[in-house]
Amino acid sequence: MSSINKPIRQFIVDVFGVDMDIFVKALKMSPGSQGAIHGAISELLYLAHCKSLGFEVFRIKEKPKGGFDSKSTEAKGDFYIRKNNWNKEMWLVIECKGIKTNAEKHAGYTDKDKLLEFLRKHSFKRKEKITSNYKSGLKAYNKTKGTWESNNSGEFPDFRWDSNNPGPGIPDLTKVWKNEKDLKNWISGFSDSDFTENKYWDLKAPMRLVQTHMPNTRTDTETNIKSTGPLVNEFNILAIDLFLRTGIHEFVFANSLELNHQQNSPNHLQQNYTIDILLECENFAQHSLLSPWYNNLEECIGKTSPELRKIDDTQLDYR
Repeated sequence: MSSINKPIRQFIVDVFGVDMDIFVKALKMSPGSQGAIHGAISELLYLAHCKSLGFEVFRIKEKPKGGFDSKSTEAKGDFYIRKNNWNKEMWLVIECKGIKTNAEKHAGYTDKDKLLEFLRKHSFKRKEKITSNYKSGLKAYNKTKGTWESNNSGEFPDFRWDSNNPGPGIPDLTKVWKNEKDLKNWISGFSDSDFTENKYWDLKAPMRLVQTHMPNTRTDTETNIKSTGPLVNEFNILAIDLFLRTGIHEFVFANSLELNHQQNSPNHLQQNYTIDILLECENFAQHSLLSPWYNNLEECIGKTSPELRKIDDTQLDYR
């Protein structure tokens, strides 16, 4: 037993009551446990990232006394951050998340024909998809708005989608293939076994979907609509760790108010935003981010001007 492994092994024995071999086997059998650890690692790395940029950072309690519902409605994130030249009482709330690991399976892209159509709509049919998504989202919104306003006093919140990148987002693949024949030849060059669930899970499939995952159920106090997805005012900035699709711990950022809300609930964020589509034919290189996503935290803050909010000392975690 090396001197490096000894404290790790002892920690595992003290906390879990088993040796390292059993612990590792159990971890391999439990994707949920792996996800929790990935989340904790992302938060630690984000904390270090913010400090390296000169931000002061406080962790927000995950579960204050009284449970999650006791968290401040404006501090249901992971961190408060501020720069030294800001008002000492005014901060930004950051929510740190990882990537959805089974996005391709749930979207049905283990089927080559379905994947082909998906890639066509992001390359040769992208303009049509943008127009269609925006119109369908607005139509659904207007239907909900009409029903809500006929049963409630007041006005329904505004529709605020980006007309150039509507819905959950439509990454731009228009420069990947010269024509549809090239796309079909690329897809047909792989066997069906290259698109299995396990191949996607192990990052050995020819495509990787970079998508958020926020399965949080909330009730909007303004409209009383209950839906699965965070409320837009719970935090200022969403930070996404791309590691589970790129193999590198790197973050992208979005102002919560710049993200397209749910079509039927303007005060709810969507569960799944599609940030990028990585392809084997491009060595899984990332594409230029589309609005509202940024590679740089300070650029995201500077260009979108999120509204600072007063810090709530009762929400701080001093561990």
